[in-house]
Amino acid sequence: MTNILQRFVQKNPLTGDALKILTHYRHFKKMYKFLKESYTWSEEQIREYQTQQLRKLLYHAYKNVPYYAKLFDKLKLKPKDISSVEDLQKLPLLDKQTVRENLEEFKAKNFPKRKFEYITTGGSTGFPLGLYVERGVAEAIHMAFLQILLDQVDCHFTDRQVHIIGIEEACKYQVFGRILILSSFHMKDENMPTFIRKIRKLKPKFILGFPSAVTILARYMNKNKIEPFSSVKTVICSGETLYDWQRELLEETFKCRVHAVYSHNEVSVFATTCAYSNDYHVYPEYGIAELIRKDGKPVTKEGEMGEIVVTGFNNPLFPLIRYRTGDIGVLAHQKCKCGRNYLLLKRIEGRVQDFIVSKSGRYIPLTGFYGLVAKCSNNVRNCQLVQEV
Repeated sequence: MTNILQRFVQKNPLTGDALKILTHYRHFKKMYKFLKESYTWSEEQIREYQTQQLRKLLYHAYKNVPYYAKLFDKLKLKPKDISSVEDLQKLPLLDKQTVRENLEEFKAKNFPKRKFEYITTGGSTGFPLGLYVERGVAEAIHMAFLQILLDQVDCHFTDRQVHIIGIEEACKYQVFGRILILSSFHMKDENMPTFIRKIRKLKPKFILGFPSAVTILARYMNKNKIEPFSSVKTVICSGETLYDWQRELLEETFKCRVHAVYSHNEVSVFATTCAYSNDYHVYPEYGIAELIRKDGKPVTKEGEMGEIVVTGFNNPLFPLIRYRTGDIGVLAHQKCKCGRNYLLLKRIEGRVQDFIVSKSGRYIPLTGFYGLVAKCSNNVRNCQLVQEV
């Protein structure tokens, strides 16, 4: 459930990727315009679009991606044999280990080397997975989807903002001082007065972060009877499951709507809450999301749980088809008042996350920890965190 926005702001110490977004602004603008138009699509229009995109993706994968060419030949299938979303079940599920062991085989041959950018996932269920995205384009497209959510609260991704994510420094500024990044690893009482003073001085329009980390901030503010930030219009939680008790606490503390975003560095799925509902709305323009039971069959009943399996449309350079996220979703059948005909998930759960407890009793958000481990060695394939109490 790694947040691509964390990667978006971390790489360049001066500007984040603001200049990269400007370079690839045409991709943002094109996708954003399309999303505004597709917002009110009927179920039939969505289905037609996904079918077209799937066919396009499969032909591309078979022609240009060695792994899929071998897979189709092994299964004695051609792209034309998969003519609908339902036909995807003719293909096997794809797990992280397979991607890890065949990394170069997933790279599309029709993209120049300069387009490939190597990244790692957050690894909240194990060790981070390395993969490739299209340099700059993945971030620009992702920001277009995020902007659709920000539109609902009268915000823009260029507004002043605070991120509470997994960085090594206690805090830093990026994008010419418009983004204040606070470390989820340094959310301890002695740092809170400084953090709160910096937030108040910045006057951000929104806060984005791991719910576990933002919760620590909220608890401190409540305990010390600190007034909320009047400039903040919304709090957006990403990277972990946002639990109901956390949402209630955050909305009470910050006096604003709290939204949840579900996305991956793998560029294969994007879902958010909306102004009317806390259900996750899965964006069909981003890719195809399936809920798969343990027996391999699709979830059909409301309230039933299944693993979220995704096929992304927006990273043809390194396509992932029927990719197992390791996340568990709970199906919702009812229509949302917002009017969008999207797949709805009541909740997303089942990931290893939340907190570890230090010797002093301080709570430390776990999300992002494995990313730091990944920087220590490229030879570690898996790691496990064990805490004895």
